[in-house]
Amino acid sequence: MARPRIRIRNGRILSVLEILAAPYSVVGRVLPQVAALAALIVISAYIYIVYQHLDPLSSIYAAVSLVTTIGAYAPSLGEMGASEKVILTVVMVASVSTYASAAVTIINTISNRQTWIDARARWRGSHVKGHVVIVGDKPDVVHAASKLEAMREEYVVLTNKSEMLGPLPAGKVILGDPLDERELRAAGVDAARVVIIMMSEDDDGLAVLLRTRRLNPEARALVEVNDDSMRDVFEAAGAELVVSPHRLAGRVLASVAVSGNIGGFMLETKGLGELSIGFFRVAKGSKLEGRPISELPKGLIPLLVGRGNEPPTPYFTRDYVLQADTLLVVMGDPKLFAGLRELLESPRGR
Repeated sequence: MARPRIRIRNGRILSVLEILAAPYSVVGRVLPQVAALAALIVISAYIYIVYQHLDPLSSIYAAVSLVTTIGAYAPSLGEMGASEKVILTVVMVASVSTYASAAVTIINTISNRQTWIDARARWRGSHVKGHVVIVGDKPDVVHAASKLEAMREEYVVLTNKSEMLGPLPAGKVILGDPLDERELRAAGVDAARVVIIMMSEDDDGLAVLLRTRRLNPEARALVEVNDDSMRDVFEAAGAELVVSPHRLAGRVLASVAVSGNIGGFMLETKGLGELSIGFFRVAKGSKLEGRPISELPKGLIPLLVGRGNEPPTPYFTRDYVLQADTLLVVMGDPKLFAGLRELLESPRGR
């Protein structure tokens, strides 16, 4: 069972604490190498105490010299027994290889900016609460994260693509395997409010969704799929919303292709069918000119109205009168838009 963590909602406090905690996270990554070097120093010091009869402080100094191959302490070969020479030779060979490997690992880890960014993000993911987690390896991840950033929404990204570190804020990107449940926990999926899944392979996306559901059954799961035929599979697995970029692109282009006053963005809403935002202008002499907005066809919900070049407003009543050149923004089934356009553009008597 995972150890309970303190979850923080205040973004400013979180940002300060993650910067303070990052050094501890980075040091934790090189502890095995540090422990290996320490073990070699202890072994070497013990050998010097036994064979050279050095005091503990001097033996540690000599051991560090041996392990780091500085050579500051070199006992007389004539005074060394055969067993001491063999043991020290073995220790020196092991020390050289271990020290070189450990030193390179430690230096690279501490000096790598990417490591510090990842450490900050892991601390944030482990302590934030009610946030959004974006899991994915597609370029769309950057767009989604940028939009959340613009809306000042707390989020963490889990990806295996290091190139995403550049365009996204430091401390919000964890580099790891999205399919690994430990990495999902590091991103805070178990305490997230929403999880967005954007994998290049649908099988991987499904695996992430199933693990997300096991870690956090209450989170809203939003999934981008590549194969629209997989929609029902993801919905059965617990996805609240499944979006196909190819299907969505087709809807957008079809919406833009509709002539004249109809624009907007066509969506397929679960339980409500297709919905779209339509933009219309009331033509002079049309069937609805001078009529109250309550006479719009059933199934269409007026959202905004505006006259001439005035900014549209959502504040109006059922008795609001549609005048010529009035901008009307409605939401509803796009199949009803043709009938509404007929009422708003065609002259009376036709």
